[in-house]
Amino acid sequence: MKQIEVTTRVKQSLNDVSKILEKQGFSKIRTSRIEDIYMTQFNKELSKNNIIETLKKSVLIRYLCVNKSETFKKLTYKNKIYKDDMVISEEKINVNIDDIKNAEKLLMALGFEKLVEVKYDVIVFKKDNIEFAFQDVENLGLLLEYENENDFSGLSEEKVIEEKNKMLEEIKKYNIMVTDEFDVKKAYELITKELGE
Repeated sequence: MKQIEVTTRVKQSLNDVSKILEKQGFSKIRTSRIEDIYMTQFNKELSKNNIIETLKKSVLIRYLCVNKSETFKKLTYKNKIYKDDMVISEEKINVNIDDIKNAEKLLMALGFEKLVEVKYDVIVFKKDNIEFAFQDVENLGLLLEYENENDFSGLSEEKVIEEKNKMLEEIKKYNIMVTDEFDVKKAYELITKELGE
């Protein structure tokens, strides 16, 4: 199954966005804390010109806590298909683990090094079949992720881009002030900052 998502920057505070959405009938349905450690064997080759290629060869160690009660720990590989710098599709491979520190030690023993850590709180609002996941990312700011749950297997790149533009317009119709970007990549942005680019 091939899914499409949009991730854009929000120009308002989370408090302002909450008020706007609640007035339109949205409800807060879930909060989460996510802490990702990106590990790669290609850290020494990292430059501003190959961040995406390095991320494509990375494994995430993910800690996820949902509603301050359920916790999950996973090794995750994201197989992202790109056109230029835009994600056309993504498939995830997840393996449950029980110890994050030991997972990191195991990967380091295999020659992996820490590439970047991405930590953020997620607040999900829902109305009917629409879910907006606001991500308050440390050292980056507020983002909005909107996933389309339909299966887009076999769709051309042009149709995917067209669908992403429709999804961005859907966000804007709820009076949420966002940038025209629809593919902000958290790890990419943080690595770019670290490299001073």
